[in-house]
Parts: sequence; C-alpha cells; structure tokens
Amino acid sequence: MLAIVSKSRLDCIATSLIVLMVISVTPPASAANVDCMDTKPALDYWRPIREAADTSGPPPGELAVELMSCLGSRDPELRDQIGYELFTYWLREGELTDNTRRTLLAELSGMMSRPPPAIPGDATFARSFSALILSELMRSDSVQPFMSGDERKALLNQSIESLGQENDYRGLDPDLGWVHPVAHMSDLLWRFALHPETSGSDAESILDAIRAKVAPKNIFFRFNESDRLARVVTTMIVSKKISTDAVAAWLRTFEAPTSMKEWPDAFASPMGMAELHNTKLFLRALSDQLDGADVDMQITAPLSELVQAFTQLI
Repeated sequence: MLAIVSKSRLDCIATSLIVLMVISVTPPASAANVDCMDTKPALDYWRPIREAADTSGPPPGELAVELMSCLGSRDPELRDQIGYELFTYWLREGELTDNTRRTLLAELSGMMSRPPPAIPGDATFARSFSALILSELMRSDSVQPFMSGDERKALLNQSIESLGQENDYRGLDPDLGWVHPVAHMSDLLWRFALHPETSGSDAESILDAIRAKVAPKNIFFRFNESDRLARVVTTMIVSKKISTDAVAAWLRTFEAPTSMKEWPDAFASPMGMAELHNTKLFLRALSDQLDGADVDMQITAPLSELVQAFTQLI
C-alpha cells in the first residue's frame, strides 16, 4: 500500500494521506525523451511512478530532478497531483539526499525568481508551484537541515522579492486547476516563519512583505489568499519571532489606506473598494487566527479596534 501526501483545498499546505493500491507497472528508466509540456506522454510516464512510489524503481533523486519541469505544465494532474504529491512524499519520507535537495533548491528558486511578464500567462505555473515545493524544502530543512545560513537568507530574499513582484492573481481556474501564486508564495514565507533559524530581523522583513501584498490595486482576493497571508503573521506573533512593539507599529499602518485619503473614500471607486475589501479580509483572518492564543494586549487591542472600525465601513 502506498501513502502519498495530498494537498487539501481547505488549506493548501495541510496534507492528508491518500492510500493507493500499488500496481506492478515498471516505468521507463529515464524521462529524457518525455516532455512535460506534451501532456499525454508525460502522464503515461509519471502516473505509474506516482502509483508505485514506494516500490523499487528509478532512484527518487533522479526522478525529482526530472519532475521539476512538470511544475510548469498547464495540466493540473501533472503539476499538482503528480508533481506536488510526489515531491511532498519524497521529502517527508526522507527519500532525497542532501545533494538532491540542494539541486532542487537551486533550480526551483531560479524558476520562482523569474520576473513575471507584463501580461500573466502560462509562465506563472512554474513560479507558483516552484514556491510550493520550496515550502516543502523549507519544512524538510527544519526537520533535517541541509541549507547553510547564507542559502536560507538568499532564499528568503528571493521569496520576498517574488511575492512583491507577482502580478498574476488567479486562484482556481475551471480549466487549468489551481494557479494561486500569491497563496503558494505565502506558504513559503510561512515555512520561514516556522523555521527555527529565522531571526527577528528576518521576521520583520517578512512582515513588511506581507503588508505590501495585503491589498494589491484593483484586485479582489477570492481564493483564501488573505488567510494564507495572515497565517504567516499569526505564526510569527505566536512564536514571538517578532517583537510586540514591531507588530503594534505594523498594525498602525492599516489606519490609513494607500490608494486614497481616508477609508470612507473607498466607496467612490472600484480601486478603493478593492483595498477596503482585501484589508478587511486580512485583518479579520488575522484576528480569527490569533483568537485564544497567548498574545500581548498591545497587539490584540489595536487589532480588535481595527476590525471593529472596518466592520462599520459598510
């Protein structure tokens, strides 16, 4: 029986075990002639590998390097069910060597860091799903370290930059499946928030990056992006990776909008309503996630006041 970690759509990073019957199919020895952009041959090659992942076959290290190109596929099964689930299974089961993990780190961080074109398109898949697998690499590193401090710092800087420059705000596409780059890049920062080596200065940089993405212009978040962004901040607050004073000062930045003079002006334009909508969602998510946690009143009191003030803007 094979247990593969599958992504829950209630929480893209929370995982559940899918038990699959192992079938006796011997996959080809190499994917050298299989192009992940050519969907049918790629599915024919990767499906039996996924279904027999815990049996003898090609070394997972070789397969992991081959599988990276599938993260840019338009086909949701290739990049999500096969790509995400196999990477997660191998990493959580400790199947990949340090050398393989370092290769994935270098290649995936490069894929995520490619500047997005002015008009979003298929290139988003590689950026988005590279970030998602990098989040699993960060989890793996927190359990069994393989990165140097400089490597973690470089990845953090790349993650912050990639989130900041991301201009594709698609979530679940009816034909293409999950695109979701903002959520996936938030998940990567969440893994930094959880990592024992993340410093206070790192946490402040992450906090600033989240603030800059809470309410992008003319975009209405609809696919739980606000919750995923808030989870990063919640984790840093609860783990006390960031000082109470820093969080309190950060919360004060929500008292005034960025696209207009005052919050009541939001009702005069779609851009204003987008900022109001997204900011409300984010602050409510943060408040809900911190409910019941051991958090200083210097944080909970102003946050509660902000939520009440935004609730009155109807």
